[in-house]
Amino acid sequence: MKRILLSIGLLWLASACRESTEKDTATTTETKPTADVTEGESSHEEGPADVVELTTDQLRIGAISLGKVEYRNLGQLLQINGRLAVPAQSQVAVTALQGGFVRSIPLLPGQPVRKGQLLARIENPDLVGLQQEYAENQSRLTYLEAEYARQKELSEQNVGALKVFQQTSAERNQIRSRLGGLAQRLRLVGLSPQAALNGKFSAQYVVTAPVSGVVTDVPATVGQYVQPADIMARITSSQGLYAELTVFEKDLPRIREGQRLSIQLNNEEGRERSGRIMYINRAIDANRSVRVVARLDQPDARLAPNTFLKAGLDLGDSRVTTLPEGAIVSAEGKDYIFIVTDERAPEHHEHEEGEAEHSAKEEHDHKAGEKEQHGTSFKQIPVRRGVTEGGYSQVTLPGTLDLGKVQVVIKGAFAVLSQLQAATGEEEGHAH
Repeated sequence: MKRILLSIGLLWLASACRESTEKDTATTTETKPTADVTEGESSHEEGPADVVELTTDQLRIGAISLGKVEYRNLGQLLQINGRLAVPAQSQVAVTALQGGFVRSIPLLPGQPVRKGQLLARIENPDLVGLQQEYAENQSRLTYLEAEYARQKELSEQNVGALKVFQQTSAERNQIRSRLGGLAQRLRLVGLSPQAALNGKFSAQYVVTAPVSGVVTDVPATVGQYVQPADIMARITSSQGLYAELTVFEKDLPRIREGQRLSIQLNNEEGRERSGRIMYINRAIDANRSVRVVARLDQPDARLAPNTFLKAGLDLGDSRVTTLPEGAIVSAEGKDYIFIVTDERAPEHHEHEEGEAEHSAKEEHDHKAGEKEQHGTSFKQIPVRRGVTEGGYSQVTLPGTLDLGKVQVVIKGAFAVLSQLQAATGEEEGHAH
């Protein structure tokens, strides 16, 4: 009986050992695929860096809304460069009407002057002779006037010869003409003919400012002898100041007289002036451009000629592709929008050596037919922004986009950009 019990015990022990060995073998067999899966999962294919995936909660928190690209009529601006200029009559070269020596010229460049203000004193001894001649001719005319009356009376009474009367009349007219010329020459240099008749002669005359403006140049010096053709000073007046614009030949069909424009001077940051096109020059320069004259709506005497400016010319409405301003974001000096895409953002995993020991059931085992859950993916698209009007901006989009189907983030684009930048930062911080 003892032998029978001993045999049964040995058989049970052998069976138990065999079952244990089979379980260990099965466990080993199941563990190897898990390790293979882990090893294979540790290397993921990199996705595009301009794609970010947001969950439903992230879409709700970021208040992200989708929309379509719209066609709208927006005003277009033509950007033109130019400068401030003054007409010819506002640029004055001050000269001496009579030659002479400069005795005083109290002028400095940049000095403002008023019309009629004294600019220089010129001395010419010949002026004394001119005044003397005028006085002598006036005396001669007085005599001839009396002689003319006497000869006329004698002629009418047939007492005097007609020839004498005619000679007196001709000489009287000659002296009158000479006297008028001398008086005009005296007035041109600012001397009084009446003072000459009173015996008050002067060898000096003054030069006055013909216009109000600013002295830009004083080439003459005291003691210098100047001729009537010599320039003693230059004055520039701001009266009639206009904007001289340079418009290229290709843009000529888009402009017309009377068009409104906005003007911003280079030395007036942030201030905008308005104007209107007055004249369009038809002569094309060598650089294929024309000069266009625009008048300022509000002239300002403080403005300086030759100041550079930029003008925006309103070309009217045109139908263009637009998006709300909130749909466009800027990053690193460029403009972008976000569209819904089927592309997936890159997945980022860190695997340590101990992860190989995790159960495949916890990490990678999915039930048959179970689908992996994803959020909404957005792709960053570069665009070029145009004119903005009424909360909408003109955008130039890549030609590969189907504008009828593409969905664009029209609200909450900054939230999407933040998520993309955060994802990019994580990617740079991990080693794969």
